[in-house]
Amino acid sequence: MLLNGMFLLLIFEISFSKSFVVHNVTPKDYSQVTKPVSICEHETYCEDTLNYPIDTILQALEKNPQLRDYANSDEMDTYTQMKDELEEEPLCVSTEQIIFPKLGVTKDMEWKYIVNHKNLTQSVRIETCLEQGKPCRVIEGFAEGYYTKCKQKYIYRQLLAIAEDGSINRESFRFPTSCCCHIDFQADKFLHSFNLKRRRG
Repeated sequence: MLLNGMFLLLIFEISFSKSFVVHNVTPKDYSQVTKPVSICEHETYCEDTLNYPIDTILQALEKNPQLRDYANSDEMDTYTQMKDELEEEPLCVSTEQIIFPKLGVTKDMEWKYIVNHKNLTQSVRIETCLEQGKPCRVIEGFAEGYYTKCKQKYIYRQLLAIAEDGSINRESFRFPTSCCCHIDFQADKFLHSFNLKRRRG
């Protein structure tokens, strides 16, 4: 797409995950498990949380060591990132990082504990908007009547989680995945501006 002499390249990132089943694992004593309470202000996850059920996780790993096979580790492509910084200017400024969440929001909008322990780690690469809701850089005002703003995009990732009864299974959690430039045509503002110009002309 060509906008005011500039090429706008839109890149869509698609995440594929292998589907598999993990049998529920219920520890002998899940009295340590409590219903999670969100302390993640304005976020969909927390890396630290209250009442984290470490004992439940340790019991489950001791009884089912094969759970360690479900550990995962995301990585960032630092070489491509450095190269892009030199050759491109982003429309929306964002930050990338690797997190190890212990609490997150599921597809059913429930807060659940995520298994993250030194014996079983689950990392997630996220990208967060630094200027969400603000106009996109470079192309702001590129066409009459069109307005831009940066919007946070999310994706669901499957991770091992702890249910209220102490069982461990797969859950889909919501994480920020990219920051995009959203373009919107606002007819009312366009007509108002157009009429003002006609009156002045």
